[in-house]
Amino acid sequence: MLKDEIQKAVVASLKEGKGTEVKVFRFLLSQIQYEEIAKGRNLSDEECKIVLQKELKKRKEAIELFRKGNRQDLVDDEEKQLQMIQKYLPAQMTEGEIRKIIEEEVMQGKDLQYVGKIIGRVMARVRGNANGSLVAKLVSERIQKST
Repeated sequence: MLKDEIQKAVVASLKEGKGTEVKVFRFLLSQIQYEEIAKGRNLSDEECKIVLQKELKKRKEAIELFRKGNRQDLVDDEEKQLQMIQKYLPAQMTEGEIRKIIEEEVMQGKDLQYVGKIIGRVMARVRGNANGSLVAKLVSERIQKST
């Protein structure tokens, strides 16, 4: 399980004396545990991935803000954390792969006037392997072309 892998990474980082990694992995574990408490059960790997993706999104937003504030030291720290989290997530789909799925959904011809429904169907198919904002942008672009 993904949670077990992260726990092993904490132990390995502690043994190697890597303070930043210990901090990041412990934080990820705590976020998973908070979610488990909220749901009242252990999380599946898919649910753990969702927690990690939320943390990934937070890091990306922080990097953007720190860049605007000219804080390169904080940008570097957040990028390190981002890389550590990405190790535990599947590779993200390319724009071309996402566009292909969007095209398949559009070709079905259902609810083309409801962009949100198309985005929902595409997101169900990509299951955490694509950024939601990218999917929304690509679906909107595709719908605008067909109107």
